[in-house]
Amino acid sequence: MDYYENSKNVDQYIQFTPSHDGALLVDLLVTHLPAGSTVLEIGMGPGKDFDKLSKYFAVTGSDFSTTFLELYRLRNESADLLHLDARTLVTERTFDAVFSNKALIHMSDDDLRVSFARQSEVLNAGGLILHSFWHGTGEASFGGLPLVYHDERELTGMLEDAFNIVEIGRHAKMAEGDSIYVLARAKD
Repeated sequence: MDYYENSKNVDQYIQFTPSHDGALLVDLLVTHLPAGSTVLEIGMGPGKDFDKLSKYFAVTGSDFSTTFLELYRLRNESADLLHLDARTLVTERTFDAVFSNKALIHMSDDDLRVSFARQSEVLNAGGLILHSFWHGTGEASFGGLPLVYHDERELTGMLEDAFNIVEIGRHAKMAEGDSIYVLARAKD
């Protein structure tokens, strides 16, 4: 996954990412999580959602790409950032919620299941996850990166052992209904 270690790829991603993307997801989390709660953002990229989340929560940003982390650190040297692999989330810290906006779209189904299991372990009791994906089935490729699509049935099946679904729905990133989000609470 060195795609995002290449500064040209990072620059292209930053140019591509709409500034409004993530607002709907942050608003949804705000309605289900008390202000000041701790949130781990997986795959923070350039930090647009991190900035939005930080208005309401105590946010820890993370990314597998040290390039993204270093770029954000230049903007905000006091930001709480971790270098994490979304599959393993090697940290001793726990959080009230785990959030990602299309950061888990490059994972195989098996890796995503492993990540979901690990997320349930880094959550405080009753913690929430909120993630968005491309909606659909199958896979595509972008610049050598896999893009894995998911639908409601598949996500529900992957989460049902460790989480209760609070809300699942579609939203738009590029076109109406092209994306899906899932909000779920860890089982006790």
